[in-house]
Amino acid sequence: MKLIKGFLAILTVTLSLNTFGQKDCDYQIDTSKILLNQNLDSFLNKIQRENFSVSRNKNCIPSFIKKQLDCWTHDFSIANCKEPYNATDLYNKKLPNRQLLFLALNNDLFVMTYLRGGIGEQTHIVFIMFEDSTIIDLWTGVCLQELTTKSQVLNYIKNHRDKHWGLNTNMIYF
Repeated sequence: MKLIKGFLAILTVTLSLNTFGQKDCDYQIDTSKILLNQNLDSFLNKIQRENFSVSRNKNCIPSFIKKQLDCWTHDFSIANCKEPYNATDLYNKKLPNRQLLFLALNNDLFVMTYLRGGIGEQTHIVFIMFEDSTIIDLWTGVCLQELTTKSQVLNYIKNHRDKHWGLNTNMIYF
């Protein structure tokens, strides 16, 4: 029992480092705002009504967003869609930790979904609102379904937002 408690304590601290590692980042993550979905409706309304350029190429991530993702994660490594990445808990230093599924961008909104491997593969959803090259809002969530289109993202969130553990756990990580 002590071994299990010790393991859970170490796991909690390790996973929490992604959240607490943002001290010197330009945009500070408001964890409670995200976990309570306080800003989710404004993102969904904009995504639903606006047009986007869609890509599956990691090079289409704007440099100021990539810089912020790097800051939050200490290296946001991502592979293009269909390219190899660290999909399991067998870590390979040569492979990125994530695989891009969907990227949509317009003049003030960035939408991205990607796979992240490990003990269990998850899809991460990231919404970033920006003005010029400054991030002004962020929402992120996770799911177990691969979301590769705008309509899949909107439908998944609509059907899972009010479920316990439907879009977020009790921590934010990328």
